[in-house]
Amino acid sequence: MKLRAMIALASAALLTMVLAFGSVAGTGPCATDADSDGVCDSDGSDNCLGTSNAAQRDDDEDGYGNICDADVDQNCVAGGSDVSAAFANLGQAAPWTPKQTGAFDVDENGTVGGSDVSSIFGQLGQAPGPSSRSCADCTAAPATGVCP
Repeated sequence: MKLRAMIALASAALLTMVLAFGSVAGTGPCATDADSDGVCDSDGSDNCLGTSNAAQRDDDEDGYGNICDADVDQNCVAGGSDVSAAFANLGQAAPWTPKQTGAFDVDENGTVGGSDVSSIFGQLGQAPGPSSRSCADCTAAPATGVCP
């Protein structure tokens, strides 16, 4: 009989904890953060929706995070000119001079390397983003958004 009582109490305690945790879900600092990078999706803060990038690096200041922005020439689509420019900047490393050179560091590892060129090449024909930043604007080419 004591075992049944202990199991019942443990079950009740576990159920209480589950309900308590469930009742505060979504009331933390972010109502939604689908990519779990700690940056809110719905308040216009996340510059790369759907891809975790806690650093939120945006070295070309177009409102799209480096990690989801292979369009470094700001014409709203990744193309051959972006690949060529990244290839021309191979070996560049942080600190970036000028700052916009960091935009070629698509994998955000601190150096423009083969993986960055490959990543840009793999995104040929794609627009940057998506971003929740209101200043990220690829509705017209070239991009008009400036997001300092």
